[in-house]
Amino acid sequence: MNEWTMVRCLALRIGVVGDARLRRALDGWADAQAEWLNLDDKRDWASALAALDDPQDHGPPSHALAIVNVLAPTLALDAFDTALLRLLVAVGRLPRAAGLAEAWSEHGRDLPVLLGGAAGAAPADADRAVRRSAASRLGLADFRANRRGVIEVNLRWPLERLLDRAAADRASVIATLIGPHQQARLTLADFAHVADIDFLVRLLAGASRDRASGVNILIHGPPGTGKTELARTLAQAAGLALYGVGEADDDGDEPSRWDRVCALQLGQRVMGPAGAAALLFDEMEDLIGDAKPSDGDWMTGRQGSKVFINRLLETNDVPVIWTTNALGNIDAAILRRMSFVLKLDLPTPNAARRMLKRIASEEGIVPSSRLEALLDVAPETATVLRVAARATRLAGEPEEAVRPATALVCALRGSEVPVANGEQLDLDLFESTVPLAPLLARLEESAGKGGEDLDVSLLLTGPPGTGKTALAHHLARALDRPLVVKRASDLLSRWVGGTEAAIAKAFSDARERGHVLLFDEVDSLLFDRGSATHSWESGQVNEMLTWLDRHPLPVIATTNHAHRLDTAALRRFVFKIDLAPLGPTRAAVAFERFFGMPAPAGMASHLTPGDFAAVKRQLRHQPARDAHDLLDRLSSEGAWRPVRAKMGF
Repeated sequence: MNEWTMVRCLALRIGVVGDARLRRALDGWADAQAEWLNLDDKRDWASALAALDDPQDHGPPSHALAIVNVLAPTLALDAFDTALLRLLVAVGRLPRAAGLAEAWSEHGRDLPVLLGGAAGAAPADADRAVRRSAASRLGLADFRANRRGVIEVNLRWPLERLLDRAAADRASVIATLIGPHQQARLTLADFAHVADIDFLVRLLAGASRDRASGVNILIHGPPGTGKTELARTLAQAAGLALYGVGEADDDGDEPSRWDRVCALQLGQRVMGPAGAAALLFDEMEDLIGDAKPSDGDWMTGRQGSKVFINRLLETNDVPVIWTTNALGNIDAAILRRMSFVLKLDLPTPNAARRMLKRIASEEGIVPSSRLEALLDVAPETATVLRVAARATRLAGEPEEAVRPATALVCALRGSEVPVANGEQLDLDLFESTVPLAPLLARLEESAGKGGEDLDVSLLLTGPPGTGKTALAHHLARALDRPLVVKRASDLLSRWVGGTEAAIAKAFSDARERGHVLLFDEVDSLLFDRGSATHSWESGQVNEMLTWLDRHPLPVIATTNHAHRLDTAALRRFVFKIDLAPLGPTRAAVAFERFFGMPAPAGMASHLTPGDFAAVKRQLRHQPARDAHDLLDRLSSEGAWRPVRAKMGF
């Protein structure tokens, strides 16, 4: 089927006309195409009809018609729908067929009736057959009135993109029509922090095996948490080819809501019979528009028919993975039709480090210890690793990815990033009332078993520099959970009830996301209620106590002033660990490990790991003469620390 065949089909359908105005328009078309029609002296419609009556061979089909020849069997179109699609593409893309259709339509004739009849429909049923055709139902083509009110063929976004970009082979047609084949770049190990991942793999595999209808998986979570990558990994693990439907192409052509819905329907029609496939509808907001809950029990701003969307979710023969950033604007009727709803939050530190290693290898950068430390104090760093690595590579600084990563995390947080503690913690440098190594080993073992026994709370007390905050970071790393630090400045509010609300949010967020919660300088929040001068001051203490009683995940609190804490607060902590300055033996070990030389005689007492760290930083700007000089500096550091008050427990 080439252009000659298409024009011949339309011309013979038009036939001899009695309308003088239409006849003149057709004569004009024949005159313009005289050379192509091999007309000599007589260049009118009658001569054109006579020439077209001869089925001549005018070469192979154009690219557009060659695409249709692949598309029709791919969509399993019947004879009428195949013939109509060829005519629609011919009128939409081939100038001679387009000119003939324009002459017909400009003079008040019904273009759908002409095309339907030429495709093989009965004259009385031609218009209805066209409007109920597969091309119309699948959103490939329709009709529109131009600015002069003339009806013309409108090839829709999926078909336009197909004709412009696809090669005339089935694989290219499928990839262009539905969306790109999504290749997984990660493995299931990269999503070890997702508890339900094995179940989802089995769900997808079972849906494909049993050809089950209405299987939908919704993945939601903050931007950058890897929802799309997880969808790709799930499909690959289940042995399914994944296609992203209705996505913008490389040239930036933007699909409408209806374009994306049509691409989804096309994907179902194309991939359903073949099986072993799944579809990805990224950004589900495109399906529902600007929907949001109203004051009543309904949604406002929703686009499209609710019944249509419900049936779409109930009848899909190919499993669909949907992604969205939040559930707040999704109707409960949609959620009830999901086979599974998965909340994907920030990866654990170990998972984030695996991501960093892989991305660094792909982008050709060197991951620094500072960047790894940033993952510990700011879990959202994992969401910007690739863009930070790419910026670093382009800037020609392969070891400085922490710079763009920090800038991006600050923008996401709207605040500064906590200071990263990238040094490995040495438990031998702690003087504590509770043996730390066995305790941390037991907690780490519990975390490795699924974390059922992680409802533990620790109060770390001691003078400045004894390593309370560093120990909290070490514990979070051992548990492979992000550490979220809350200080009094983050929680205290000038509004009555505001502090209690901030405390409740800190605990609920940590519970929802599986974070370890650290309250630094907790004496500002759990002070002795006997010293309160206003009732609302006691309220914030009560709020903290209530949450400490029922929180199922680790909570750590630090303070330099344990004697200021409310006595009821002390009972809420499972472990109360007092960190003291180093004794002579540990101080000597610390000297050798920090400065790489044996400790001299006469080590000062009451030194802390913080004192050693401060003197080590001094050496970058003021080198020491010898070990005794280092000892003098340590003594000076220790002298700045205030005398410690007696603890209340």
